[in-house]
Amino acid sequence: MSTKEKLIAAARELIYRQGYNNTSIRDILLAANAGKGQLYYYFDSKKSIGLAVIKENIAIWQKELFEGILAPSSQPEKDFAEMLTWIFSFHQKQQHYYGCPMGNLIVELSLEDEDFRILLNDFMQQWLVALANKIKVLRSIDLAAAKIAAQKVIAQIQGSILLLKVTQDLTILESNLLELKKHYIKAN
Repeated sequence: MSTKEKLIAAARELIYRQGYNNTSIRDILLAANAGKGQLYYYFDSKKSIGLAVIKENIAIWQKELFEGILAPSSQPEKDFAEMLTWIFSFHQKQQHYYGCPMGNLIVELSLEDEDFRILLNDFMQQWLVALANKIKVLRSIDLAAAKIAAQKVIAQIQGSILLLKVTQDLTILESNLLELKKHYIKAN
């Protein structure tokens, strides 16, 4: 892993666990075992590190969820269930529940800086469109109705993750995702 990759990975983890505003340059340097000169060789400010973290998170979601699970296929029910499993699995692996990496960034940074807001809004629009296209096929509805349904699904997922974060009770997320699955997937 290159020094730049180590810096981004350290910043991603720290920002996820403690937030952007509570993460200092010094914290990132210590976590990455890097020097100030190394950091400033790649990044000119904390904001540029924040943008790199957002872009890295988006790249992961794009590859795994948007272009992977939610890509067009002939099995929309399986894909919808797999999306819910993907989300649950991320949280299930943790000992402490810090929330959704992207949701946390949206809550904290959308009003912090317009560059952050634009990237985060673009991310949310990608998720909305990918999910709406899946729901359109699942429910045999038009795209406008599917987008409204997708907004509701995303809101339920993110709300469930907020409840998980505040309660530290994984069963809350599990039961809410199960309700979504029951609502969108026909019983076998």
